[in-house]
Amino acid sequence: MKNFSPSYSPHQGYKPPDLYEYFVDNFWFETTDLVDKKINVPLRGSHKADIVIIGGGYTGLSAAYNIHKQFPDKKIMILEGACCGYGASGRNGGFCTATAMLDESCKKDHDARQKCIKVSTHGISQIKEVMDKYGLDCDFEENGMLDVVFDEKQAKTLEAECRNLKEWGLTSSFIQGQVLQDEIKSSRCIAGLNTAHGATINPAKLARGMKKVVEGLDVEIREKSVVIRIIPGKTHHIHTELGEVKAPDIVLATNAYSHKIDFFKNRVFPMCTFAVATEPLTSSQMESIGWQNRQGISDRRMLFNYSILSKDNRIVIGGSDFLYYANDGLSSGNNMTVTNKIIKDLHKTFPSLRDIKIEHAWGGSTAGSIGYTPSIGVMGEHNNIYYGVGFSEGVPVTQTAGKIIADLMAGKQNEFTTHSFVNRNIPYAGPRFLRSMFGTLAKWYLVNIIRGGGH
Repeated sequence: MKNFSPSYSPHQGYKPPDLYEYFVDNFWFETTDLVDKKINVPLRGSHKADIVIIGGGYTGLSAAYNIHKQFPDKKIMILEGACCGYGASGRNGGFCTATAMLDESCKKDHDARQKCIKVSTHGISQIKEVMDKYGLDCDFEENGMLDVVFDEKQAKTLEAECRNLKEWGLTSSFIQGQVLQDEIKSSRCIAGLNTAHGATINPAKLARGMKKVVEGLDVEIREKSVVIRIIPGKTHHIHTELGEVKAPDIVLATNAYSHKIDFFKNRVFPMCTFAVATEPLTSSQMESIGWQNRQGISDRRMLFNYSILSKDNRIVIGGSDFLYYANDGLSSGNNMTVTNKIIKDLHKTFPSLRDIKIEHAWGGSTAGSIGYTPSIGVMGEHNNIYYGVGFSEGVPVTQTAGKIIADLMAGKQNEFTTHSFVNRNIPYAGPRFLRSMFGTLAKWYLVNIIRGGGH
């Protein structure tokens, strides 16, 4: 009898069918207008624009915002395959880490250090600017970050990082014992690093709010407009499923989806991560875990967790594992195996919450690359293809990427356009048919040999 069961390989991972994408059990989506499917009409027919931005996530929306600032008379169009904020921008863990763009080569020179700090903190500053100027509400809480560790080896690394941040002139403190327990009540954590520079947000509210802001600036946004072909040139020809548009400048803001339009193939590839959200915690449950300062919390294992408290006191926690699906497959639904690992980690960190109800579980694709460092720049025969890709931790960095793209377009020479991320060469990641095997072996080596497994 013929076997009709799906084939499975531990190196590839099981990927749900594409139809599964019809429903995403994402808590953040429920807090925005996405639950009512208020999605713009797709591109139909032939159009012209001055600048076409492909991708309606943080990078694309920030690019539109910043380009309009510098070129208010130019016609800007965003083409988004699903709806703005549908990808990683609306599914992430809600972290705004202000130190992701610090370049160690700048640390010893005072002027260079100050410029680098300005670039690295710009993303959070821009979010606050849009909040103040346009009334954007994204549940922003600037309470800093708390990194925790579970063993003495990790504690030494964390203490060294605290010294490093202080050399940068950034407020940070290495904490243990009762001081740590005053921040978070968990016997699993033996040391922590408190940093003042960081915030948490509702990521979908930020994306959907930015959409409304740029539309108010007369940026045309076409959702449900999957780009199927780009013919580059002095004037680019961009084809969607139902229409086309010509423009002298384009911005590629597609991150993990870039290979779908034949850019950055075998350089940037999709990595799949997952998260869950609990039911709202009661006052007694909140008392049992501490966390009164409401920082974003993450640990320092290779397969780490990251957690925040939502506005209504749910724990949103992600991590515990990441997956690469064969042939650069996208993951936009869920994975029960990883979800169970996340829940197990939640229970290990907070044993008092073993009976907490998990109300949402979801996943999505972020971008991987060798070195996990993004690249923002301009390329093409006519230097008219701007891009920002390779973001694996990207809420504030993608905000800054939009500023960098706009400054590059304006021909500016400043601390943004000369940052080490600009026009960074993205290393070759190897052939796709071997990536699953190599990725599995590399992850095993890092977890079991380099990092010692974690706790």
